[in-house]
Amino acid sequence: MTFHTDSKTATEPYQNTPRVEKDNQGIWHIRGYAEAKDLLKQELLQDGFGAENVFRAKLEPVLYQYGDPHRKQRAAIAKYFSPTTVSQKHWAMMEKAADEIIASLTTAKRINLKTLTTRMAVVVTSAVVGLNPTQGMIRRIDGMLHSPPAKPTNPIMRVFAEIIGYSHQLQFWLLDVRPSIAERKRNPQDDVVSYMLSKGKSGLDIMVECLVYGAAGMATTQEFICAVLMHALENPKVREALTSEDIDVRYEALHEILRLEPVIGKIKRKVINEPVTVTSGGETHNIPMDAKIEFHVYDVNADAQAVGASPEQNCPHRELDKGTYRSLIGFGSGPHRCAGEHLAIAETDIFVRKLLALKGLRVEHQAEIKYNKTVEGYEIDNYIIGVD
Repeated sequence: MTFHTDSKTATEPYQNTPRVEKDNQGIWHIRGYAEAKDLLKQELLQDGFGAENVFRAKLEPVLYQYGDPHRKQRAAIAKYFSPTTVSQKHWAMMEKAADEIIASLTTAKRINLKTLTTRMAVVVTSAVVGLNPTQGMIRRIDGMLHSPPAKPTNPIMRVFAEIIGYSHQLQFWLLDVRPSIAERKRNPQDDVVSYMLSKGKSGLDIMVECLVYGAAGMATTQEFICAVLMHALENPKVREALTSEDIDVRYEALHEILRLEPVIGKIKRKVINEPVTVTSGGETHNIPMDAKIEFHVYDVNADAQAVGASPEQNCPHRELDKGTYRSLIGFGSGPHRCAGEHLAIAETDIFVRKLLALKGLRVEHQAEIKYNKTVEGYEIDNYIIGVD
């Protein structure tokens, strides 16, 4: 089915009605922004994204916490991702990393953009988390987080494929996380691994937290940078905004692109402790204990009641009501709103501006876009760009 949208990754027509709906399996579906924002304020449990395995193992990475433990952990790590920390501590590092990474394009003249954005995302996130961003780690993160090939039908080959998957995790522990822990024990730094060690967390706890940051900070940001460049190279107004001297203009444009290109396409939660309610169109819906809720991010972000006219179009400067997030729920909302949003926007801004400044920047092969079940979102690959 074809439909009109400026989004490069949306695969289905936007649906905003019904804004709140329960299906025949008892799963609640949310497609309205006001309703999503209201519900995401509640104490809901993370669902999907490997949640069952995490809870079964009795692990507590910040993404899966809720209530007081989550609030305390978020407050403790907030300093690593705050706008002040990003601008004062990480900005120079991101500028340097972008220059070094983009230099490989100017040398090669032609390259898969994913190769560049993966390196950028890994270098930046590693600096904040406390890992050493080697080429080997980049490959291991890719192997763990990106969409795997279809499972073989042959039982022996299927077992072999599963062993390969576990092998990536084991190598990540042995070659990346464990050395970082040893180094931080000798020489603590101002990063997440050092903080977790100071709280007496185990190696397994730190390993899982690093995987969570790998998914949240590395796998998602590298896709978003690709999506941003696609818009910039196809829409002169977007390119003008993204290369403006005014950082506010650039950031507005980036949030608008994220609204249309949410890297996490579906947010899943589960009701715990007590039932929750949400009001929509004057009707109050009662969502019971243990019910599952799915927030359809593409639909929520195209809610005309929240964004105004032409919600399917990319408007670099869009007038929004006070209190409406520019990317709507592109970064989530409520207690679990993405902690690294300021870092992600800043590194994307730096990297894209430097790319767009290159002489003769052009697309030599249009992007291939596929769905990643791990993060409920898109992957962009084989987007080949060239320079003079």
